[in-house]
Amino acid sequence: MMLKKSITLIVACLCLCLSAGADTGKVLILYTSDMHDYIKPGPDNLGGLPYVAGHVASVRETRDDILLFDGGDVMEKGDMVSFTTQSRIMYEAMKKIGYTAGAVGNHDLTYGLDHLRACSELSGMDHLCLNYYDESGTPYFPASKIYEVNGAKVGVIGLTTIKGGSFLDLPECGNRVAAEAARLKQEGAHLVVVIAHVGSSDLAKLAPLAPEVDLFFGGHNHEVLKEPRPVPETGALILMAGQYARYVVHMEVTLDLDAKRILDRQMALVAMEQDKISLDKDMMAWVHEEELKYCPEASEVVGSSNTDILPNRMARVAAEALKRQSGADAAFCHPGQIMRSSLPAGDIDANLLFRTGGQRGSEVVQTELTGEQIQAYLGGLAQERKGQTEWAGFRAEIRYNRKADQWTAATDLEPSKRYKVVLPKLEWDSRLKCLQEKVPSLAGLGEPSTLELTFTRALVAYVKDVTAQGKTLDAHLVTLQ
Repeated sequence: MMLKKSITLIVACLCLCLSAGADTGKVLILYTSDMHDYIKPGPDNLGGLPYVAGHVASVRETRDDILLFDGGDVMEKGDMVSFTTQSRIMYEAMKKIGYTAGAVGNHDLTYGLDHLRACSELSGMDHLCLNYYDESGTPYFPASKIYEVNGAKVGVIGLTTIKGGSFLDLPECGNRVAAEAARLKQEGAHLVVVIAHVGSSDLAKLAPLAPEVDLFFGGHNHEVLKEPRPVPETGALILMAGQYARYVVHMEVTLDLDAKRILDRQMALVAMEQDKISLDKDMMAWVHEEELKYCPEASEVVGSSNTDILPNRMARVAAEALKRQSGADAAFCHPGQIMRSSLPAGDIDANLLFRTGGQRGSEVVQTELTGEQIQAYLGGLAQERKGQTEWAGFRAEIRYNRKADQWTAATDLEPSKRYKVVLPKLEWDSRLKCLQEKVPSLAGLGEPSTLELTFTRALVAYVKDVTAQGKTLDAHLVTLQ
């Protein structure tokens, strides 16, 4: 027994000595994901690209071995200035910060492939994507690239959301990642990482198919991992950075450059807490200037709320606002389809109202429906499990007949009377229009007319009216309920 322990100790000491004499290198990978147009700091003391910029700059003051990656979904959902510039301001900010490479997110294709390529040029970083092809099988972006940092070569493979078709399915994607990782190792990569707009569960399924990948940086589902998720089959690690520029993942890797193996890995998740992280004041001033240029109304304070208002309740407010500002008889606003976020407690400016649903509610349409058709729409949403919309201008009750397994709606509207109805265009396209094939009384509806009114403009005017009455928005909401 003593001899066995002695041999084990000698072997361990030899390994340590060999490591100590090896040519080693260190790489610090910084990572963000799913920033979704949130360029401005929020009111909850967490996030904002000027804080990411300040944090990265402070780290770079003491280190020259940094690679900065992003996991995609830079576009959509966030601030008014980002929406007004079709997210260009986000990519310009990323260039100022000095991003190395990024994955392609599904929301990054919102304005089309050519627009994303133009934004990629603005960002100054490489967009990498192995699993997005045209009809001829030609990839739209390079699959990978090797970056050298103080003698350490890091091979990086990009992935977008795995959803079959031109984006490949999971087994095929895993096989191609494996082949690409092997090629990168043959070309001298000491470390192979994947930056992917893919959730941790799918990455855990993909990782065993590509055993030469050392690290997977994921995204898409906005998951935050305070500790890396290990892959038992390969020893790889999965890391996730959350959403909205709220966190930066740090992954420091120490490498044996001769043996091309990892000696040590240390991970930290750094929250962009505004009272602890250094602010990049130049970037903050630049964002403010751009906002004044493109949407000066964004920072106007129009009201206040003593409590957070959840998305479904904000949809109720939005329906009232759309009805009042358009002069229509009734209005809809679907929380699941239109609303993006809650309204936080405190002062309310136009940008915070925009964040709740302004991007998806940017186009508003008007149609005419009979009272019977309005009832059919509400009942059809429930029957087809498409979520329930919020409404204004009438009273309604959604009912379920268990014996018939049938959802219906009852309202105080006259069944045969025609009513002017306004709603976000996206709700028309994805809900009301789609139900025409399922609900006979909705068949044959003509195309609606587009209004100059927007979701945000209606909400701003509405909240101003509430404020003029001496009320906070949360107090007013109680009266609507």
